[in-house]
Amino acid sequence: MRISNQYTFYTSIKNYTDGQSLLNKYNLQLQTGQIIQHSWENANIYINGSRLEYEMANIGQIIEGTKAAQEMAKNTDTALKNITELLEKFKTLLVKASSDGNSQTSREAIAKELKLIKESIVNIANTSINGQYLFAGSNTATKPFDKYGNYTGNKDNIFVVSGAGTQIPYNIPGWDLFFKPDSNENKLISTNVSFIDNRYDVMKNPEQKKYLDENSKFSYLIGQNYVQHGPLDPDKDFDYIDSKLPFPSSSMYIQGVRPDGTSFKATLNIGPEDKIGDVLENIGKLYGNTAGNKVVDVTMNDSGQIEIKNLKEGNSSLDFHAVAMTPQLQDAEEIKDLSAAAAAEGITMDQLADRIMQATHGGNLNNAVNPVTVTVNGQNFTMNIHTTDFIKSSINGNRTNGGDFDVPFEKDGNKVFGNVSQIIKGTSEYATESTKLSEVIANANGSMNGQKLEMNITSKSGQNYKVEIDLGNSMVSYVDPATGANINFPIIHSQYNEATGTSSGVQTRPEDITYGQLNDIISMFAADKAPTASISVGTGGTISNSDFQTIQTNISDSKDFIEVSMDYKGRITISDKFSTNTNIGLTIKDSNSNAGFPTTGGQVNSGSGFVFSANNSLTIDDPNVDLIKDLDEMIDAVLNGNMRADSEGKDPRNTGLQGALERIDHLQDHVRKMHTTIGSYTNTIEETNKRMTFLNVNVASIKSGVTDADYGQTYMQFMQTMISYQAMLSATSKISQISLLNYL
Repeated sequence: MRISNQYTFYTSIKNYTDGQSLLNKYNLQLQTGQIIQHSWENANIYINGSRLEYEMANIGQIIEGTKAAQEMAKNTDTALKNITELLEKFKTLLVKASSDGNSQTSREAIAKELKLIKESIVNIANTSINGQYLFAGSNTATKPFDKYGNYTGNKDNIFVVSGAGTQIPYNIPGWDLFFKPDSNENKLISTNVSFIDNRYDVMKNPEQKKYLDENSKFSYLIGQNYVQHGPLDPDKDFDYIDSKLPFPSSSMYIQGVRPDGTSFKATLNIGPEDKIGDVLENIGKLYGNTAGNKVVDVTMNDSGQIEIKNLKEGNSSLDFHAVAMTPQLQDAEEIKDLSAAAAAEGITMDQLADRIMQATHGGNLNNAVNPVTVTVNGQNFTMNIHTTDFIKSSINGNRTNGGDFDVPFEKDGNKVFGNVSQIIKGTSEYATESTKLSEVIANANGSMNGQKLEMNITSKSGQNYKVEIDLGNSMVSYVDPATGANINFPIIHSQYNEATGTSSGVQTRPEDITYGQLNDIISMFAADKAPTASISVGTGGTISNSDFQTIQTNISDSKDFIEVSMDYKGRITISDKFSTNTNIGLTIKDSNSNAGFPTTGGQVNSGSGFVFSANNSLTIDDPNVDLIKDLDEMIDAVLNGNMRADSEGKDPRNTGLQGALERIDHLQDHVRKMHTTIGSYTNTIEETNKRMTFLNVNVASIKSGVTDADYGQTYMQFMQTMISYQAMLSATSKISQISLLNYL
């Protein structure tokens, strides 16, 4: 074989470049510490290295995120610890204020301290770290609370990524801190009229004032009110077997809402010898108590007030209202004559009570007649009807009678609001604009059939409207005060037609009417923007486009002056945008309110479907909380100095110091739960951070094993290649010098 110079040159160049390439490869490995520098060098190493690099980047982000989250969670934990300590101090001062030895001056001093504590709690709740408010929800740039405890943040948690598809919350929204319901708490309500032994004239002899208990006779409650002209003997006429008077039975009219969200109205006939404890037991049965199952606990406190506790935890559906009516005769002799006439006719005292009350009101307490004349065994008896109140309120400075149930909305400057929260049946969830009335209505099946609301409203201009809202037919009607014409228009909503690409008005199904639509109706009348001509409904519930535009325009125009909405506690609230002391007034009630009571004792009828503002029972405790407003009421209780709710006091609907002490325990427990929650978040985040830091080391080690060069091995390969390269250069140099001239 002939070896040409060209072949020798080619071989030399190839050996030279190969040697240079290997030297460069090993030199780069020594310099960078990496096996490969480019993806084409080794696809397997490149893919595995890239995947591990991506994992390390994700882990690094989690580590950084959890560090930041950990700081916010720890700051939140500290803030909640401070609030817990302030509530402890608040309770200590409440206990101090409940001492009988406090004067008005000392109570005022305690109240000042309590106000400072409340303000400190609000300030802590507004804590900002590095420009982020701890309790504003996810809206961390917004100051969450004003000085009144109104919340402007949101209900959202902030999350930190803790792994693939997993997140950890690391904040407590202010809504949860101040308002979130507690699922382990029971609702407790109370009357505010204290039952005392009315056999004695406590006005003349205050030392004879004695609160009744469950063992007291009902006749003790009525006492001297059995007659117009007394006095009766407290012992002889009430207790002595051989001389006590045959007092007539009383009729007690009760309406309320059961724990399952259904309402009822009932009539109980109560004999003078009946124990109050037996009456309470019968009230419990009206709420659903049976021999084998209790849903409520009905008791009497040491101030002679009825308390009802919902035994289902986390349920806010419970209400109570009652009034008792008792025949009041001229004197003791007429009591005997009435009893004798009933015996001669062969009727019981309960049957006599039914007859008297039928003549008095016929089941409609709004139309009670007093005095009333009743015929018994051919004799006419004219008597007064004595009313025993259970609950009294003060609405807009006006005292209510115990028999009043639905009352006007309360006013405060430019706002008008109901005092009854609209609660979705059987829950603790407040109604919102989008909540359907059928979700709240207090009947067994949520049906709107026959359901009507009566609304008396004074508009911003002082115009009075009487409006009927027929929820069962989705219609509104009123008499135009300007013309006297009867105006009717439907409750409507907008419906989009995909075929035409337009919206049209359609009458809303009764079961789909929302609180937002009810508020729009109120807004139109409050702003004097109600339709002035009747609007008819066509086939399929449609209305003409012009009528649809009329209603839409009226609603839109009314909102320029009036805002009607559901507040954070599910109460209808009206705001007059152009007045600091509005003329607007509103009473809205079920058409069956204070009517439809059974005319026979022992019977039960369905109650009102809706209650918006009422002289109803006071709430001592409830699964729902309103931390700052609750503290304000406790401070008022200290200033008033009442141990219990006082129907004759300055604020009849304040539950007093005993109610405050029970409520503060709930608030403390509520904040402790929030504190525990953020503690668990913090621990989880810390553990995640530790785990990810350890995992980051492991992944880095694995990646190093895949992509890092072995320095010892690489250096040996580099030296071997260097020696081979130098040998190749030497050999090539010698070969390149050989020619025929060397052999001549």
